[in-house]
Amino acid sequence: MGRREPRRLPAPIKGSGWRWGAEAAPMEWRRWSTGLSAAVLLMLQGLAFAQGLSCNRTEYQLNGRCCSRCPPGQKVATACSGQLNTSCIPCEEDHFQASWTKEFHCTQHRTCKQKAGLTVYQNGTKEQDFICRCREGTHCSSPECETCKPHTSCGAGEGAQREGSHLHDTLCAPCSLGFFSNVSSTTARCQPWSRCQEGQLQKAKGTQATDVTCETPPLKHHNDRKNYLLVLLPIAAFLLGGLLFLWRRHGRCPWKRHPDPSPEPTENEEECPTFPTQETLLGQQAGLQEKDCRLAQQEQV
Repeated sequence: MGRREPRRLPAPIKGSGWRWGAEAAPMEWRRWSTGLSAAVLLMLQGLAFAQGLSCNRTEYQLNGRCCSRCPPGQKVATACSGQLNTSCIPCEEDHFQASWTKEFHCTQHRTCKQKAGLTVYQNGTKEQDFICRCREGTHCSSPECETCKPHTSCGAGEGAQREGSHLHDTLCAPCSLGFFSNVSSTTARCQPWSRCQEGQLQKAKGTQATDVTCETPPLKHHNDRKNYLLVLLPIAAFLLGGLLFLWRRHGRCPWKRHPDPSPEPTENEEECPTFPTQETLLGQQAGLQEKDCRLAQQEQV
């Protein structure tokens, strides 16, 4: 076999910039180092840009720098520019600024409208707005609280479980067993039933709208007198009726008898007077005289 000759590479083209062998390595390295440097530079610029956004709450970013905000109660007079920082001035009358700001204007105070039922709860300042609330006995009609309406009244049989406030209406609930309410009120709660005192009797049970009714029983001797009168009155009426009946029938009292009328004297009797009979000596003499007179008359006949 014959000897094999080594393969020859083609000659490089002039002006192409291509290098073979040892001459090509430095060229590739320079290109990689240039790209790496550019990437690192971009990363550093990005970090620098990110650090520029870390202003605190009293600052704001403008043109790659942190500028100061104006404190509560003030507004921006001149914005920061170049090497000059923000300049601030106080809010004008009837205006306020409640937080750190970069605004050139303050907010106007609100008005508590009396016609809408609102009243001033706390006056406004340059740092806070007026605080309005509904008048006593009313509450806000909406979350914005621009108008107010009266609290609801709990009727009989109900009580105020939660009293109304300037934000919420009255919460009514029926009275539970053993409690009652007999009034219509926005604040009254259910009251417990009363207990009858010693010696009293329960006349009526309680309800949700009425209390227990108690009464004192009458004394015992009053009943005894009443019973005696019920017995004696009929007896007295019966006796009185009997007396009236006898009086009308006899004309006078029946037990008082009257003597019979004396008979008229005859001719002979007229001459002999009648003497009253008495159990005395004089009476005996008068009787003898009357007897003698009658014998004389018989002899004449």
